[in-house]
Amino acid sequence: MKSVIQPFMKANPDIKVNYYGVQNAATSLGNMRAQRDAPQVNAVIYDLSVAKIAKEEGLVAELDTSKTPNYADLFDIGKELGAAAIPLTYDTLTLIYNSKAFPTPPVSWEALWDKKQAGKVVLPAQGGGDIQAIVLTIIANRLAGEEDYKKTIDPGVEKLVELAPRVQTWEPKPDAYTLIANGTATVSIGWNARSQFYFDQTEGRLNSIAPAEGTASQINVISAIEKASEAEATQTFINYAIGPEAQAAFAKAMFYAPTNKKAEVDEATAKRIPMMDPAQQEKLIKVDWMTIGDMRDDLLQPWRRKIIPAGR
Repeated sequence: MKSVIQPFMKANPDIKVNYYGVQNAATSLGNMRAQRDAPQVNAVIYDLSVAKIAKEEGLVAELDTSKTPNYADLFDIGKELGAAAIPLTYDTLTLIYNSKAFPTPPVSWEALWDKKQAGKVVLPAQGGGDIQAIVLTIIANRLAGEEDYKKTIDPGVEKLVELAPRVQTWEPKPDAYTLIANGTATVSIGWNARSQFYFDQTEGRLNSIAPAEGTASQINVISAIEKASEAEATQTFINYAIGPEAQAAFAKAMFYAPTNKKAEVDEATAKRIPMMDPAQQEKLIKVDWMTIGDMRDDLLQPWRRKIIPAGR
């Protein structure tokens, strides 16, 4: 966020921005609920499925798009909630792997099921799983021959049950990226943006790839908090954050795909962002994030009741 906040404050010296990181979107939602009558923050960045819940509960404000002109230049992906939750970044789920264990990069999600990697696979499913587990369920379902996850996820669940005995841990500490980088494990899943950070930090010991079968996007949105103070300053910041300069800065610093069509991203950076690859764009697995919130329990319950227990 430094690459966006500092230039914003330089251009708007009368506005000070403080950024507070939280564990995940569920934590953000809990904070908004607790502060409903007296919000302590002005804006929130979280994923689209949780934003839907926040909007339904009246926790976020609908911005005036005439005062956020950059909104008109955004791609359509993630705009389902309009100006109540504005697309800020696009990320994708990738295979992350130890480059020494894989001299030839794995090209398929099936690498997770490779018997040679038994006991060396880690899957982040703390507390029974979150958005990564949801996306992996949808991907496993497709690998098992069922493309419509709304119809049934049973084939995907069975495929993950098959994988479970080969999983080293469901709660990688401190995280999957670290275990892959230090060789404790060889293959896992992770978000591309974070993976690229670790690629640089580990001098390539950890690498990532968007598999040949395609992957799914994760959409982070930004919302103004209902009843919060400094509404005008908040709107000014949000408009800046979705503008082409800030979006290019997000891509350069953090390897998120820009949500603004006018953002200019250099070629070297674009090559490290799957959603900027035309071939991956064509194979992008469509996820209806507006229904994922309603399906969340149905998608995660099998992790708690079947998948994780099968690995014990």
